[in-house]
Amino acid sequence: MKTCIQKFHDSLGAAELQVLQQCLQQATQPLPEDAMPWYLGDANSPTGYLTPTHAKIILSLRKDWLRVPHALVWDTPERSPASRSVALADLAAQLRDLGHVTGWRNEKFSYWPDSEILVNGLCREPSSQLTAAFDMERAAYRFFGLRSHAVHVNGFTADGFLWCGRRALTKPTDPGMLDNIAAGGLPVGESLQSCGVREMAEEAGLTESLALTAVPNGQVTTSRTVKRGWHHETLWVYNLWVPADVQPVNQDGEVAEFSLLSPQQVVQAIASKSMTIDAACVIAHAVLHSRQCP
Repeated sequence: MKTCIQKFHDSLGAAELQVLQQCLQQATQPLPEDAMPWYLGDANSPTGYLTPTHAKIILSLRKDWLRVPHALVWDTPERSPASRSVALADLAAQLRDLGHVTGWRNEKFSYWPDSEILVNGLCREPSSQLTAAFDMERAAYRFFGLRSHAVHVNGFTADGFLWCGRRALTKPTDPGMLDNIAAGGLPVGESLQSCGVREMAEEAGLTESLALTAVPNGQVTTSRTVKRGWHHETLWVYNLWVPADVQPVNQDGEVAEFSLLSPQQVVQAIASKSMTIDAACVIAHAVLHSRQCP
């Protein structure tokens, strides 16, 4: 018997599969020519990327951010994760108060440098076993052009349809657009699985026992210019089989409604850009690189 993802895949024509392939091909956009890399201390690879305007703002506010040829360099005297987190918390709050950082969440993300998180160009699973360079308010990540991590869950049904949520109009990012059944950034102290289970409960009202059956399906990294700076995020993909007697119901106000869409409707939503870029990439990755469903 065909699995739910196989059914989704096999019902699509060549042109529809090409739409999904293009999602993955376009997931990583080139940096703007005027992007300003910044380095944490003596790091060999950039920690993040600033717009020229953001670089000027930081230099106007802080004396400890140093300009070097074609880049900025910063670190604390202690060079410790704790001291960096404190200093960046202060800077992020100042940027917020000046209106340069919006959508404040009072939630922090951990930042792992490439030397810690990347192996042969692919991300290792972020966990407490890896040493984070610092923690910082998630709303400031795009201002500083930092790599973040998020968990995205595809909710497939036995017949190959897909549950999609429509983001609430109050969401600061992509309001009103279609999204996965559940998704969320990885906050400090959570594992990928615990983050996914929590998001499935909050966004879709799914039980823990069902959420724990979601199967990990690799990763997709996306990067692009956005209004608030440079978006750079690794999306950790999970596939969930949603039983016929389960209907997702939002619990936290972040999802306006859920729709059960056919494969053709999903691809049309992607092609018409009514689905978020990240959700489209996650769906494309699952359909093109997995044939299994729990």
